[in-house]
Amino acid sequence: MKEIAERFGHSLDQDDFVTTRSLLSPDCEYSIGRERLLGPAEITKSYEENMLEGRNKLDKLTWGKSWVEPVSTSEFYVHFTDYLVHNGQNHTHKCKQKLSIENGLIVRIEHIHDEAEQGRLDSFYQLVGLK
Repeated sequence: MKEIAERFGHSLDQDDFVTTRSLLSPDCEYSIGRERLLGPAEITKSYEENMLEGRNKLDKLTWGKSWVEPVSTSEFYVHFTDYLVHNGQNHTHKCKQKLSIENGLIVRIEHIHDEAEQGRLDSFYQLVGLK
């Protein structure tokens, strides 16, 4: 099951939303704070819109190579690193998502909120005039 988590992370690293979508169960749920997205189409649309929005507002946005941390035999953290550049300033943003996998498909994705990391991202956006 770890391979599925790795494929998920790498598909997002490469903006390969077709592969991302193929790894999600038909009733997959993505939890981001209080927001809930349901199903592969809605979830991959959110990832793609986030990528497009970031690349439109920043001078440069690139993804690092994700890595997977097992939580159990069916749950994994996928760690992501984003490299942001705007108005001559650089920022590295890190986040993670917890995947639950059943029968070879991802059934739940949970964005793990990190208050300190969010604070650093907010400070970067303020510094470069985007907030």
